[in-house]
Amino acid sequence: MRDSKSFQVEGSGFLMGVVCGAAVGAAVGLLMAPKSGSELRQQLYDSTGRLRRQAVDGYAEVVERGKKAVQQGQETYNDIRQSAVDTAHQAVQAAANATGGRL
Repeated sequence: MRDSKSFQVEGSGFLMGVVCGAAVGAAVGLLMAPKSGSELRQQLYDSTGRLRRQAVDGYAEVVERGKKAVQQGQETYNDIRQSAVDTAHQAVQAAANATGGRL
């Protein structure tokens, strides 16, 4: 079973791979296209701006997913903890009843 930390790390690595792959692919495609220097610079500038926005959006999504995973983990922990406390109280009460209230 994977814990939330390994999921976050793997998700971050995948996202960085996608961003880097897109950047390299865009740069190679632009450099291979027959254009003037000023057109090429403008297109590179526009492409890097789009990639930066995509990276920022992707990062924000990964952070939001991480926060949700942490919140779910905390809720699960609290539910299990409360269940254990309730079970312990029931066990103490059952023992007290079995011994006539003398523990």
